[in-house]
Amino acid sequence: MKFEGEHNIAYLEGRVRELGKLLETMSDTGDLEELIILMRRPGWTTPAEYLLVSATVDVMQQQVEMLAAMRQTLLNGSRAIAQADELNPQPLPPGEVPA
Repeated sequence: MKFEGEHNIAYLEGRVRELGKLLETMSDTGDLEELIILMRRPGWTTPAEYLLVSATVDVMQQQVEMLAAMRQTLLNGSRAIAQADELNPQPLPPGEVPA
């Protein structure tokens, strides 16, 4: 993860848009449908292989749930920051008069 300077909103916006694109690709479940077809073939897996695949699915589900929670926290925190800024605007430099 790369940090570009302090308070570079344009750079951060680009990263948020990249995140959105990555999340879009995660919504394509065609490959998981293929996995289901493969799993239904007779003799598809041994008990050990079943355990490995099952554990991988469990971990992936946990990661997606955590990602959804992190996304909600990011939005809630950002909304709280915006609301606090509206309620407590930064003081004007000396000599400036509000419009």
